[in-house]
Amino acid sequence: MSDITIHEGDEYTAIFHGGPFDGTTDTRTATSDALDDEVTVFADVEGLQTAFTYRATKSRQVLDQISVEFTYEPGESDPVDDLADRGDRSGEFDRE
Repeated sequence: MSDITIHEGDEYTAIFHGGPFDGTTDTRTATSDALDDEVTVFADVEGLQTAFTYRATKSRQVLDQISVEFTYEPGESDPVDDLADRGDRSGEFDRE
């Protein structure tokens, strides 16, 4: 993807585009001497741990700061219903 030099243990900033983490950032630690091509981030969705996959699309280095932009890959992530498709569940657990 680029000629950025990174070493195991170095930190970089991940910038997420699309999906549930759109517009968020995360400080990540390199687990090898290369930037990650993809990352999986987890979130609880309706009480279930759900995996979301993001693929690296762009990286840059300014002085000693490295940032990588990741784009959401819905086909490689766990399926999640859109909020509009979930219906009204407000009384789902009511007891009579």
